[in-house]
Amino acid sequence: MTQPEPAPSTPTGRTFILRVLSLTACLILGTSLLAFSAPPPPPSGPNGLSGGLATVSTPDGFMIYCELADTPAKRSQGLMFRTRMAPDRGMLFTFPEFQEPGYWTFWMKNTKMPLDILWLDQDGTIVHVERYVPICTRTDNLCPRYRPKTAAVLVLELGAGQAATLNLNVGTQLTIELPQ
Repeated sequence: MTQPEPAPSTPTGRTFILRVLSLTACLILGTSLLAFSAPPPPPSGPNGLSGGLATVSTPDGFMIYCELADTPAKRSQGLMFRTRMAPDRGMLFTFPEFQEPGYWTFWMKNTKMPLDILWLDQDGTIVHVERYVPICTRTDNLCPRYRPKTAAVLVLELGAGQAATLNLNVGTQLTIELPQ
């Protein structure tokens, strides 16, 4: 009695092409998901900065890498349409065209994640904090506005809850290094 021949272990023809296409699609999808969901790597280069990122250090030594919103267009865009932010990331708003501290007003229009908003003076000391600022789903321009009680020079936005986690309160001094 003869034994049947085993099926070839390597797919051939149409089966092979379908498997290659399937694997290629999975690799492309996986790479895309990783690229868009992973936070950017910490900055590197001279002084640890690159790509226009600022560093903010807490009194406990925690380092926050911040995108700069240093023009009217960047400040207007802010963190709109983003859905999450890594714990060591933030956005630092500067107002280089103004000579005096201001009562910078913020809102959450088109912002898809709740934030902590911290206003700082010229020494990096927190002068006002708004915690867990909720998203605003309104389509008109009537989203609530958030304003400090004391004039500020800088504004730092963090993911909601980070200010509490890092024990950042009014009077806490942060060390800020802007890119050159």
